[in-house]
Amino acid sequence: MFAIETIVKDSLYAVKYEGEIDEFENNEFVEDEEPQDEFNRLFNNWQDPEYLDEFFNKNKKDLQGKFFKNISIEDAIEKTIDEAYDFQQKILSTAENGKKEFLQNLQSLFKPLNKREEIIYPILNFQKSKAYGSKKSWLQIYAIRIDKNIFFITGGAIKLTKTMNERKHTLKELKKLDKVKQFLISENIIDNDSIVDFLELNL
Repeated sequence: MFAIETIVKDSLYAVKYEGEIDEFENNEFVEDEEPQDEFNRLFNNWQDPEYLDEFFNKNKKDLQGKFFKNISIEDAIEKTIDEAYDFQQKILSTAENGKKEFLQNLQSLFKPLNKREEIIYPILNFQKSKAYGSKKSWLQIYAIRIDKNIFFITGGAIKLTKTMNERKHTLKELKKLDKVKQFLISENIIDNDSIVDFLELNL
């Protein structure tokens, strides 16, 4: 089960999963501590040197493969922390600006997860989407699109492989996308009005 948290009102929302376990986090929570929504959980992790050291050591073979040209773990940690802050601010500012700007909205930042859907118009309902940091960035945020400036963040990953099916942590993100998409469909969450109604009923 999960809850929906507002990140930017009328624009950006994030899922908060119960019992979400990330093997690289310190999962020894204080008994009364609430789990974080995915947006804040991911960006906190991506700016945590200890978390990143654990992750990159576990995935050293992928990190130092041909695509990333043998980058060291130390450089990977520094690069991730720098990019994560900029990426987070970009998403937040775009979500806010998209309320009044026609072109600069979340849809300009999030692209279809399936590249073949980029040429389909009108855009598919509940489209699985992704956003990523700078060029050749391995930071990815995954979301379900409701409208051009309304997205539900389902999760994210440091993606070091060509496809998401190649590693356990990215395959998990595909399953989360499917799960949240089906939930939004079942709850008939199709616009801001239905989001507000849902949130009010589930305070």
